[in-house]
Amino acid sequence: MSEPWDENQKFTNPLISRNLVYFIALADELHFGRAAERLFLTQSALSQGIRSMERSLGAELFIRNRRGVQLTDSGKILLGEATCILQRSERIARTIREKASGGAGRITVLYSRSGVHLGQRRLVEKFREQHPGVEVVTIAGWVSHNVSELRARKADVAFLRTPPDLPEIGCRVIGDAELVAVLPADSPLAAGDRITREEFRDQPVVMWPRDHAPEFHDRIVEQIWGSAAPRISSFEPDYANVIDAVCSGAGVAVLDRALAELAESSGAVARPFTDPRPTGEMSLAWLRSDTSPLVHRFVEFVAAEAGHPATRRRRALGRRRADNRF
Repeated sequence: MSEPWDENQKFTNPLISRNLVYFIALADELHFGRAAERLFLTQSALSQGIRSMERSLGAELFIRNRRGVQLTDSGKILLGEATCILQRSERIARTIREKASGGAGRITVLYSRSGVHLGQRRLVEKFREQHPGVEVVTIAGWVSHNVSELRARKADVAFLRTPPDLPEIGCRVIGDAELVAVLPADSPLAAGDRITREEFRDQPVVMWPRDHAPEFHDRIVEQIWGSAAPRISSFEPDYANVIDAVCSGAGVAVLDRALAELAESSGAVARPFTDPRPTGEMSLAWLRSDTSPLVHRFVEFVAAEAGHPATRRRRALGRRRADNRF
């Protein structure tokens, strides 16, 4: 049975009463002197605690005589239950402490639909591995949906692309990705190694609706078209349909390099832009008013892990491999 106190007589489990601790020690030692020394108490204080417990229970727990101390039948019953009481209370106290420190509980995480190839799931899985007491629920959505869910407190944190400029939303940029041109296989632009913005701007473009991710949409338009407007050939609800539309010849698109690889496997062609190369961010967002220790722990974990040297090496290796392919 583990000790519910330390060498400074500080009780490590506040759910256990002092008198029960006194009982356990005396039941183990069957000697007032040794039990009192073990508890850093005087024999008088130990005796008073045991007497108080016996009065509360209405039964004697120990037989005291010249030969020493023995458990009564009532004492034996209590000792048989004391181990269960102690273990259960220790589990409860540990769970409470973990919950208060963010080491236990339930957190709902919203994925970005376009972030599937940018490491968001890997970060969540690593958090799960290191925090087995936390239940992590994941749901995928687009930026505007994820922000709405955060504001409605239906989720705790959300992976986003370019974050919204909202005072109630806290945000940490955790990475970025190069944006490249995705072209139909028969496009004349596919013949070159790189594409200039000037030659790309005149092409019909397949995009998702702006209201799905306004900030990310505007970031792409600004980097590729500047103050001009893209010539939209069709709007598609997600990246899979954007890729399918490009492959069918509906127009060109701008996607992350990782998504461009998926497009190439479907029959499209990916080409990088000339410098300066456009980029898109990946961010983690939460409600600033949320004081949950678990949310704070998750945000700090993801931010630290995303900035870890091994993470940066993986990104750099991915960029080098992409450079060799394109």
